[in-house]
Amino acid sequence: MKKLFIYSANENVITRLKSDLENSHYDVAYFSLLSELKAALRAQELVSLIFHLDNHTDAEGELEIIQREYRQQINTLVLNNTPDPEQGVRLLNLNVRGYSNTFIEPDKLIVALNVIEQGEIWAGAALIQYMLNKSTLNEQNSNKDSEQDQAIFKLLTSREQQIAQKILTGLQNKLIADELSITERTVKAHLSTIFKKLGVRNRLELTLKLQKADRRSHS
Repeated sequence: MKKLFIYSANENVITRLKSDLENSHYDVAYFSLLSELKAALRAQELVSLIFHLDNHTDAEGELEIIQREYRQQINTLVLNNTPDPEQGVRLLNLNVRGYSNTFIEPDKLIVALNVIEQGEIWAGAALIQYMLNKSTLNEQNSNKDSEQDQAIFKLLTSREQQIAQKILTGLQNKLIADELSITERTVKAHLSTIFKKLGVRNRLELTLKLQKADRRSHS
């Protein structure tokens, strides 16, 4: 069974997540104290982590410490009762893999965990829209990278361009592999190369960059 750690200082949140994950394939450990969570992380090589943020505590600062120390061994999904797009962006920059409302539906919670375990990003529609709006504002303020953005696809091989276009449509790695008749491992290898060529760190940043370039190429 896959290992899953869950941290929350709120007993009601832990109770609800226990119910939501009762029939899942995860071996779940629950923590209400950060000291106990950190001790468990030190003894664990690879684990998914659901971290419940309470904006009335210092938890975000503690999460930053955890991400910096254990970022190579954890795939973190952050839950917040009142998600804030600016906070979401900050956390994604800390290599947090997902950001969602605390009251996410149980089936979507499982999907989110599957997504982050594949090294991809789970973000709500509000956060994605915020990042797109911010990208558009930056575009309006500065056009110095216009030519580079319009030529972005030329940096990629034909196969990489195919995969990039599939990413733009929202397809996950397995479906991309099926459509292109290649293995999922090959898709991941191409994605790593695309990330390096385009100077992005993850799937969400790639999508945003490709969408920006696509808009300019049609303007």
